Amino acid sequence: MTLNQLKALHAVVEHGGFRAASDTLYKSQSAISIAIKKLEEDLGVTLFLRDQYRPQLTAEGEVLYKKARSILSHAEELSNLAEHLSGGEEPELNVAMSAIVPVDAPLSLFNAVMEQCPATRLSLLVETLNGTMERLNDNDADIAIAEVFEQQNDYVYADLTQIQLVSVISARSKLAARAATLVEKDMEGTTQIIVRDSSRHSEKKSAGIVEGTHHWVVSDFTTKKRIIASGMGWGRMPLHTVKTEIENGELLLLGSEEFSPLIVNIKAVRKKEQPLGPVAAGLWEQLQKINWQ
Repeated sequence: MTLNQLKALHAVVEHGGFRAASDTLYKSQSAISIAIKKLEEDLGVTLFLRDQYRPQLTAEGEVLYKKARSILSHAEELSNLAEHLSGGEEPELNVAMSAIVPVDAPLSLFNAVMEQCPATRLSLLVETLNGTMERLNDNDADIAIAEVFEQQNDYVYADLTQIQLVSVISARSKLAARAATLVEKDMEGTTQIIVRDSSRHSEKKSAGIVEGTHHWVVSDFTTKKRIIASGMGWGRMPLHTVKTEIENGELLLLGSEEFSPLIVNIKAVRKKEQPLGPVAAGLWEQLQKINWQ
């Protein structure tokens, strides 16, 4: 029994047939068939029912396939770890960061990484909503700095800070005089400014949309703030991005309980089975020491 045989088994099951497996593994269909046949001989069991339109696992095949997946996962983890231990500083470090995170806090850390590790190129990918974690899932990022509402077993998390999302309206708005007492029903027919989810193929996410409002969708919080400040709409903003405008009276908080601040947990996230390179590992540790206030 070899890893190549187990990879062939995995590909046939995951991709629904011998031809699809051959395309995935860049091997001929006959080579896939031979690998499966040899694996069956080595194990002494029949893995597939071959009288079906698509190869279907036998009862024994189901049990062995689950074990094969585990073996392949551990083999990949071992290979990644060996590559990590044998290599030097990684040539590129990619960080995906949610647009609601205050970028000023980690800037000095990012600068220190570039100065201490000049051979490593740092790429900062700013995303919104599901776009941040999608970058990590697609291996476009080594570390994500993202809002986390529910933790999953496939990732490692480190607490960083909390962000307040507050609902604001312009002092120029016709509703400004009632800002402290407005409720959701009062906002029917108004224009709510929404930042678009930047994910490319994940399920699009939206938060805090009030029923009965018109929607103006923008791509970033800077544009959103300018539109709200102009009096053409209202919406939720990270408090740190509108604090000055609230203090000088340009923007007003919607003060009713229905528009209470939303507290969002910000965490550093990485894949559990993907070891970090030395530069990324150092960044991971230092992110947790930042004063985010």
